Parts: sequence; C-alpha cells; structure tokens
Amino acid sequence: MKMAVDGMIVPAAGAGMDELPAGPGVFETLLLQAGEPIFLEDHWARFAAGCRWYGFEPPAPAAEIGILAGTLAHENAVRAGVLRFAAWRNGQGVTWRMEAGPPRPHMARREFRVGLGAALPTATADRPFKHLNRAHWLETLRRARLAGWDEAVFSDPAGQLVEACVSNVFFVHDGHLQTPSLEVGPLPGIMRGRLLALARERGIQVSEGAYPVGHLAEASEIWLSNSLIGLRAVTVIEGRQLEPKPRILQQIRTEWRATYGWDPVVVAAPP
Repeated sequence: MKMAVDGMIVPAAGAGMDELPAGPGVFETLLLQAGEPIFLEDHWARFAAGCRWYGFEPPAPAAEIGILAGTLAHENAVRAGVLRFAAWRNGQGVTWRMEAGPPRPHMARREFRVGLGAALPTATADRPFKHLNRAHWLETLRRARLAGWDEAVFSDPAGQLVEACVSNVFFVHDGHLQTPSLEVGPLPGIMRGRLLALARERGIQVSEGAYPVGHLAEASEIWLSNSLIGLRAVTVIEGRQLEPKPRILQQIRTEWRATYGWDPVVVAAPP
C-alpha cells in the first residue's frame, strides 16, 4: 500500500493515519466510489475552515486533493473504500497526509446496536470540523464495541442529545423527523447536511433543535449517518428493539437514490 505525505506518494509505513498527533489539526474521511471521492467539495470546505481556525491555510486546493486521491486509489487498487486526509501544525510548518484503502468492517452492517455514552465534557459547537483532539470520542467508541454495541450516543453537560461517536443522529418522534441543531454542538456532517436538504426539498417534515437524550427512548425510528455508512437504522438502543423497517428512513432512501443515483445504505464489505 502507498500513502501521500505532503503531496508526494510514498510507501505506507507504520500505522499510517491510524496514529495521528493530537493537537492543532484537522482531518476528513470520505467514501470512495469507482475510485473517486464522494462530495469532495463539501469535505474540503469543512477541512479548509478547520485549517484556518488553527491558523494555517489548507495545504492544497480541492482540485489538487481530488487528483491526488484518484492517483492514490489507483496505485492501491481501491475502487470502493475509504479516503482519509489530515493536516496539522508541525513546529513552524504544516504536515499533511492522505490514505486510500478498502472498506472498513462496520460499513458492511445494515443495522446498528447503540448504547448511551457519557456526557461530553465540554460544549463542542465552537469547533464545527473534524479536529484531531478526539480521544474522548474514540475511547467511548472502543468501550461501546467491547460492550457489544456498534456505536454510542453523547449528550452535552445539560443532558441534550448531541451526536454519536462517529455519526450524526436522526430520530422520528410522533411522525416528525428531528436531529440536534448545530448550536447544540454536533459535527456538521456532510451526509447530515445533504439529508436535511433532501428531506426539505421533498416535503418531509424535519426540524433541528435541542432535545433531551431521553427522547430517544420514545423514538419510533433512530438513524445514524456519516460519509462511510451513509444512512443506517438503529435496531437496538440500550436493549430496546426498534422497528426493523423504518418507514421514513425508507422514504428518504428512495428519494436519495432518485437524486444521487446510489443507495445511502452503502453496504460495502472489506476484502
């Protein structure tokens, strides 16, 4: 396998991007289809905003990143899989890396079992990008998977639902699609934004707001979304079984396929 370091393709070494330095930096994770990154412009815009928040310019424009991504996917023989890139301060300069690899195991799951994680230690709305200081999120996800869950959801210190470890959360309450607003602090996920826009265009009632995490106990449908899994139904939350064929999720899924030409329930098995 190969990776890109500061724009140059080199043999991958060590843990690669599985070990990135905590500190002033940002990253993005994208879906690869037919060797091309999906929604690259959206991801680059969020990435660039994060770079500038930390006081440096993004290391390459979106077009250059797209070309490098395609080349790296070709070099690694990856047609469908995962693209990751990151940039961070390194002394007085900036280092950046990119990897293209096969699908991850969780991308093959059609349904997710979810538990409740501990409240986030601080408010998160001040950094609406994927920063590298994510030890709390990753440790919670590790513990959730050890406990037999696929994901865990967070509340803020006031008990309001925020997000899951690596996903945004949607739920249906009294037939109404809802999700935490950005003011509460979830990551402004690329899939989240696209799903909200599509729902509104198609006349599906949807709102963003501040919701107690306890609302999930009464939800008829719960979904997770991110760029790798697309859209997934939660079938069990804290031991409670949910509807196996969620109606509104299926409606969104149909509208998404008609609009984008691919299924948001992106089932991709690792080799």
